[in-house]
Amino acid sequence: MKKKILIALLLLFVSAFIYKVWIDGSHSDNISASFAFDENLTVITQKEAKIEIKIDNQDLRKVELKLNDSILQVWDSPKGDVFHILKTSFMKLGTNKLVLISTLNDNTTETEERDLKILNDKKPVNWKLDVVKEYTHRDSSYTQGLEFSKGQLYEGTGDPSNQGNTLIAKIEQSSGRINKKVSLDATYFGEGITILNDTLYQLTWRNEKCFIYNADNLAKYSGEFQYKGEGWGLCNDGENLIMSNGTEQLVFRNPRTFEIVKIIEATTNEGSISQLNELEYIDGKIYANIYMQDLIAVINPKTGAVEAIIQANDIVAKYRASGEVLNGIAFNSEANELVITGKYWNKLLSVKIIK
Repeated sequence: MKKKILIALLLLFVSAFIYKVWIDGSHSDNISASFAFDENLTVITQKEAKIEIKIDNQDLRKVELKLNDSILQVWDSPKGDVFHILKTSFMKLGTNKLVLISTLNDNTTETEERDLKILNDKKPVNWKLDVVKEYTHRDSSYTQGLEFSKGQLYEGTGDPSNQGNTLIAKIEQSSGRINKKVSLDATYFGEGITILNDTLYQLTWRNEKCFIYNADNLAKYSGEFQYKGEGWGLCNDGENLIMSNGTEQLVFRNPRTFEIVKIIEATTNEGSISQLNELEYIDGKIYANIYMQDLIAVINPKTGAVEAIIQANDIVAKYRASGEVLNGIAFNSEANELVITGKYWNKLLSVKIIK
């Protein structure tokens, strides 16, 4: 009999504990003011969005709605549900942060957040490429960066086998022969390169370092830059370095300090385009290889709007051979020539864009 009583008491205790946890959990979710929508919000640029807020507590001193770091609206002692009409014409494309801050009469605060994604209002146009000329390319080169400076072709490679094969080289375009090179040891996996004001910049994949060289003789300067996260592609607009990191973001950096100047997101009318890889800046637009896809995105550097998608499926099917993905874009302004290649490809291709 005692055993049955003990079991009953134990079950009662466990039930009470579970009920208390459930009540506490339910209470913690029942915040004083909350967004009326459960999912993140997506809006086409230039359109208005109605942001509805549910008020579940009358003991509120104020409710603040913030967009990123700016206050959109403040409601003092709201007694019922409220809303804000958000105009998106002034907002950047891509991901923004909506933050709701509730201040109770005892000065305690509660916070809720949602992502707000602003999409482009225009669909990207489709372009294609025609091959004009073929050049020899070293099929041992795991191409990560391709660049022209003063008519000279440069190439930066990676090192998937971790054997010290990362290099920067001055390439003879007609033959693919290396005229001069500098290597990194096996602890570094080289990524994108660009040349600005006779200085060559080289990213690394996961070492969070950017090395700098004299572009003429490839002498490595003593200084180097640090950054957080991965390094993928690199180009420049004549003033800033522009870096990709495998996401939809393009990070503009000061070439003297490597500090972040601004960040844009590659955005279409349907969403963001991620895995942006090797980059080139051509006639005021950013051209970006999309990793693992036979596509090149043409991006507005001011807004992040993807204005065109270049289809390269036919070229990849014909020229990839035993190589890997399309990667490598370089524009020779002196010869008005655009060239592309891929990782371990045996051809460097001079191409013409067909709009």
